[in-house]
Amino acid sequence: MIWIEVLSRHRELATRVRVTASEARIGRGYDNDVIIDDPYVAPNHLRIFRDDAGQLIAEDIGSVNGIFLDSSDKRSTRVVVDGEHPIRIGQTLLRVRSADHAVAPERIAPPEARLVPGVLVAALGIAVLGLYALTVWLAQTAEVRASDYLTPLLWIIVVVILWAGLWALLSRVFSGRSHFMRNLLIALGGTLVLAAYNEIARVLAFSFTAPSATTYQYAAAWTIVAVICFLHLRQIGHTRLWLKGVIVATVLATAIAAQTLQRSEAFSIVGRQGTVHVLLPPSFRAVPVREEAVFFRAVGDLKDKIDADRKGAKPAEAGGR
Repeated sequence: MIWIEVLSRHRELATRVRVTASEARIGRGYDNDVIIDDPYVAPNHLRIFRDDAGQLIAEDIGSVNGIFLDSSDKRSTRVVVDGEHPIRIGQTLLRVRSADHAVAPERIAPPEARLVPGVLVAALGIAVLGLYALTVWLAQTAEVRASDYLTPLLWIIVVVILWAGLWALLSRVFSGRSHFMRNLLIALGGTLVLAAYNEIARVLAFSFTAPSATTYQYAAAWTIVAVICFLHLRQIGHTRLWLKGVIVATVLATAIAAQTLQRSEAFSIVGRQGTVHVLLPPSFRAVPVREEAVFFRAVGDLKDKIDADRKGAKPAEAGGR
């Protein structure tokens, strides 16, 4: 008995076929024991049989594209299959095993905890909405209106659900399972971290008169979004995580570099220093405000320096030539 397993692009089992004959033929034609729907596979591509030593052999029977062992680029006509390393024909991965192939021992089933994801989602959702409500309250300068709180909170709910739903759809398409609750947890956790960092950066900038905390806020925001995307990609599949990490890191570096260039060009044109756009209660101040006399003394020193530079400047040549 021979088992032929067709693997997905993530090397997960897609189809398993049992062949009771001593030989199995594989190809795109309907006269095969295993039919492969791949345009790069020949109508009669290869056969699986046992040699005199009892080993399973995959042999090319006249295809154009040949057969390859696992991810090797070396074309072969005969391959000894061991049940672990798949063979590749066209763009399809096949794993061949015998009936006596040893399988891993049974795993111990974890206790069911269906309430845990729901509780975590509820807790993170309350934390996110509470943090954004606090942000609105700190920035409130006019009469309090319910719409000032409800509108941004509703937008956050809609965006988070759509974001998690999109990744769940991609996970369903590429891995066969949506993992909606996990993707929702990732989205809520990332939103909470992003909102917390924004508030902490603004408080630090206001409390210590340090605008650099908000000047480079965009870089931190892009980094948090990149980590969120990587975690979503990890839910889609645990294979080739290094490649997914490299892609996410490349996009992250490109986004930060592009926005840094844009901000530097805008600064060279406008020439304005970074300022804190949201005022917070005076109790948030951690360093004392400069006294009025100190401020005007600094302005006077700057005026004296500008006057001295103006007097020392050489007059331009007549006619500008």
